[in-house]
Formats: sequence, structure tokens, C-alpha cells
Amino acid sequence: MNNVPAYLKSASLFFDFDSTIVSGEAIDELAEIALATAPDRAARVANIRAITNAGMDGSMPINESLRQRMDMLQIRAHMIAPLVERLHQQVSPSLLRHAAILKNMRDQIWIISSGFHEWIDPVVAALGLRVDHVNANRLLADADGILQLDPTSRCATVGSKARAAASLGCAPPRIMIGDGMTDFEVRSEGACEYFVAWTESVTRPTVVANADIVAPHFEGLLAALAECLA
Repeated sequence: MNNVPAYLKSASLFFDFDSTIVSGEAIDELAEIALATAPDRAARVANIRAITNAGMDGSMPINESLRQRMDMLQIRAHMIAPLVERLHQQVSPSLLRHAAILKNMRDQIWIISSGFHEWIDPVVAALGLRVDHVNANRLLADADGILQLDPTSRCATVGSKARAAASLGCAPPRIMIGDGMTDFEVRSEGACEYFVAWTESVTRPTVVANADIVAPHFEGLLAALAECLA
């Protein structure tokens, strides 16, 4: 694998998506689109952002955070394309700087997210990563054309990221990289050997306090893993 450090050649990297692969939170961005004409748009978007943060810092169960945000939005199919365009512009800069390494490691990289395939898959594909390595939720249109959480989705409950990671059957060392307490659950449930708090976009104190490694960017991640795995 050209340009992949030797210490990474047998590792599996599990990446979160929101505030990790991309700098923003997709549902927060979607709120800006879905509520564009609402007279109380600013207050409603701020409320959704607060619920997002509560789910990420562990003060609210992720399933409750996801339910509340979905209930506050009426997501329709025409909103997905502009959201994807926003997310393409928000890919974390350090990942873009090392796109060649990521592409060469594509068979060892998995995305594990409480977000949705509908907007994660196109961003992942543009990075040269494998869409079939995305573990996320799906949307399902109801009778009115409003997109809701597909009840068969596998990453929408407490502990679901850990179960998804364990189901992949990857050999150690397995590294979970993300910004939220749902990502730390992969480590606390024994589905990986290292948890990396990714702080390039946001720093959550509760997450950092539980991390084996704190990485402000991909360069910092590589340096830390060189010490742990070499």
C-alpha cells in the first residue's frame, strides 16, 4: 500500500462522520435548509444544535437526541442534494491533505455514524472511500413524503455504534475516531482497542477525558498511532 505507514497496514480505522469526516453536524446543516423560510428559524436551529450537542457530550441518549431533532424537522427528498453540497465543502481539511493515504487504506477504513446513508455515502465516495463500508441509518418516506428514520436502521440506539463495530469482525488493532460519547462507547464496550477524540472541528471535554488519544488533525493522529502501534 503505497505511502501508508507500516504501523497502519494491519490496523482498522473506524471513523465517525459528523464533526469528524466533515467539520459540521449534518442535521444542524439540514435544519438551516429545512427551516429556511420559518419566521422563528434562528431559535429553532439553535434548539436543534443544542440537542445535537447534548447527544454528543453524553448528557442525552443518542436515540432521544435523534428522535427530537427528526420530530422538529419535516425533511423532504429535495433537501438532500443541497445538504450534500454543503457537506462536500466541509470535509475536514487535514483529511483532504492526506486524501492519498485514506484512499490507499480504503479497505481498512469504516464509517460508523448515527447519521444517514443518504448524505454520508456521496461524501465518502468523493473521498475515495468505500460506500459499502458505511454503517449508518436510512431514511424512509411516509405517506406525506416526509422522510423519517427507517425503523430497520442499525445505528440509532444507545450502544449501536459498538455493536456495529463488533459485527465487522476486524482484527486488532481497531481504532475508533470521533468527537462524541457515542464513539467512546465503541471502546468502553470492547469493540476497539483505542478511542481517539477528534478535535479538529469541536472539542467536547467529556469526550477528551475518556480518550486514549486526542487528535487535533490527521497529522496528530498519525503521530500518536506511530507511538502506540509501532
